[in-house]
Amino acid sequence: MLHGNAEFVDAHTLTVHHSDGSADTYTADHFVIATGSRPYQPADVNFSHPRIYDSDSILSLEHDPRHVMIYGAGVIGSEYASIFRGLGVKVDLINTRDRLLSFLDNEISDALSYHFGSSGVMIRNDETYERIEGTDDGVVVHLESGKKMKADCLLYANGRAGNTDKLNLPSVGLTPNSRGQLEVDSESYATEVGHIYAVGDVIGYPSLASAAYDQAAWWLKLFAKVTPTSV
Repeated sequence: MLHGNAEFVDAHTLTVHHSDGSADTYTADHFVIATGSRPYQPADVNFSHPRIYDSDSILSLEHDPRHVMIYGAGVIGSEYASIFRGLGVKVDLINTRDRLLSFLDNEISDALSYHFGSSGVMIRNDETYERIEGTDDGVVVHLESGKKMKADCLLYANGRAGNTDKLNLPSVGLTPNSRGQLEVDSESYATEVGHIYAVGDVIGYPSLASAAYDQAAWWLKLFAKVTPTSV
C-alpha cells in the first residue's frame, strides 16, 4: 500500500509523490485506474458562495434553511430531496430530464414522482439553468425557460467528475471526456491504451459504490486467471 499522489511518466511508469516531499517511481505491465469521482462543478457556478453547495459541502451546512432548491434529479439529488423534505424543509427539485431517474422502469419512476409530490416536493421537469445568482439571503436560479426560482440555498447535484486531472494522462495517450471520465471496453474495462484499465466512478455511469465493487472484483478475478504479471 503506497500513500501519496500518483502521476504517469510514460505508458509503463508512474511517480508517487509523498506528503514529506519525497517521490518514488514504479513500473508495471498493467495498470487499473480506480480513482473515483467528486461532485461536478461547472465553471459558471460560484461554489465559493456561502449559499451554493455541492453534494459534499452540503454535509457541512451551518444554517437551517426553510427552502432548499436542488438542481439535478439523479440518484444523489433525489436522495437529498427525500432527506430535506423529511426534515420539514420546502424542496424544489429541478430535473434536466423529462422524468425522474429515467434509467429505471417507468412504473418505479412514476411511483417516485407520485410519492415526492404527495410529500410536498415540487418537481420541475425539463428545465436547465441559464445562470445561477447568489444573493445575501439566498440563491436565484434563472432558467432557460424564462422562469426565475429563489430559495434559501442551492444544492447543485447534476453529476460527478472523474478524479483524473492530476494523473498526467496525456503522457500515456489517454484523453478523458469533459467531466474527467474515461471510456472503457464494457467486456474487460480496458481503455483505449490496451494495458491500462479503469473501473468505478471514474468511468461514469452508473457511478454507484455497488457497481464499482462489482467491476473491481470481476476484473481482478479475471486478470488473476490470465496472467501472473505485475499490476
